[in-house]
Amino acid sequence: MLFPKIIRLNEVSQLEWYVDRDMLQKHAVTVMEGLGAAVESLEDSYFLNGVLIALGQTHAKRNMKAAMLKRLWPSLEVGLRTMLGETYTQDVAEAWRKLYSYICSQMKRGMENPDLPLDICEDHCVS
Repeated sequence: MLFPKIIRLNEVSQLEWYVDRDMLQKHAVTVMEGLGAAVESLEDSYFLNGVLIALGQTHAKRNMKAAMLKRLWPSLEVGLRTMLGETYTQDVAEAWRKLYSYICSQMKRGMENPDLPLDICEDHCVS
């Protein structure tokens, strides 16, 4: 199950979902802070790649599959569009989409290689 600390089945295990709004909000804040850190680290690809690979490894330990990463984009895009308003132009939207795609690709590397040493990205960094 995705987000076991956020979404739970009811007491009789029926397909009724209970959403822990506090945990969901904490996770949303963590994701947004992570995106902010990624933007701030764009010029240091060695550091950024290491962080993203480690994040992927952590998510793999929680049984998250790489295919699930892209499912976050529609919600994230709505949030960006809402918060940025008129400044969320087509160019800005494309830049965010590309950044999120890159984040997903590096996290996927970590998810698919849980024992990958974090210094491996030194030879594969984007300048």
